[in-house]
Amino acid sequence: MINGELIDLRAGDYEARVATAGATLVHLRRAGRDLVVPFDAETSLPCGWQGRALVPWPNRVKDSRYTYGGEEYLLPCNEPETGSALHGLVGWSDFQVASDTAAEDGTDEPEGDAPDDARQPLSEVALELSLPASYGYPWALEVSVRFALDAVTGLTVTTTTTNVGAAVAAPHVPGAPEDDGGQLPAPYGVSAHPYLTRSVPLDECVLTVPAATVLDADPESMAPAGRRPIEGTEWDWREGRPVGETSTDNAYTGLPDGLWEVRLAGGEPGTVVMTAEAPWVQVYTGEHLFRRGVAVEPMTCPPNSFNTGDDLVTLAVGESHSFSYSLREDR
Repeated sequence: MINGELIDLRAGDYEARVATAGATLVHLRRAGRDLVVPFDAETSLPCGWQGRALVPWPNRVKDSRYTYGGEEYLLPCNEPETGSALHGLVGWSDFQVASDTAAEDGTDEPEGDAPDDARQPLSEVALELSLPASYGYPWALEVSVRFALDAVTGLTVTTTTTNVGAAVAAPHVPGAPEDDGGQLPAPYGVSAHPYLTRSVPLDECVLTVPAATVLDADPESMAPAGRRPIEGTEWDWREGRPVGETSTDNAYTGLPDGLWEVRLAGGEPGTVVMTAEAPWVQVYTGEHLFRRGVAVEPMTCPPNSFNTGDDLVTLAVGESHSFSYSLREDR
């Protein structure tokens, strides 16, 4: 399969499809209404990283290189127009199904060799991937992404990553940097890349983002170019306003403590709601997708944090980190 194995989930009026390649959310619907921009995973690749898991960094590493612990590491450049290493190392790797859970709809699961369409639908699936150490990232990670669909609360996606090893440097071979005789923990960040939609042009939608600060980006490299308050700018979404012709591909911070919500309304009655607890969120008005939706990417760190250290998570060998976001429709 082009995007690996495709797994369908159902719970109440909600249905989702997940692809094992990149632990990708292919579509999410409620009563037939798309909540994220879908794509045909049976025949084509997603555009603009639709629904992919972003590990071990979200967004961009400037010039596809970073210095950590006094050592410089080179990463594959996968965005030639900016020279950046974009969205981590697992977005095109094939995860394996670790476990799944049948939906609780009161029916008995058929026994024996019943056809697939007679079996009880799934409401939850966990995907796992082993990411080996490499020249550019000399730590080995175990990554688990769990998709759980609930008839009331919608979809919750949880990414848990464990550092399972650090490579030792050898002649002409990079390893994890050392300090006081021990290897430094792995630099780490995580996000996901769904595009929220109301199945009408984004210009006709109302967007709410509860962020007080925006990170300006250099137009050529898309690297951070300084923070500023959003008050008085076209990027102040705190009270909710029509998107119109506004364009953004920026990281936002100054989010409320604890859980926060990004909301998109328009088209049919109802609102798509993303809930997360991350300190950053990237908002992109989806020009590559003809503005059919808005990418909302909750992030544990801003762009280029492998170089700046801003909000960078570090994982010692044996240490784990978990990150979650949820999507639902309010009617």
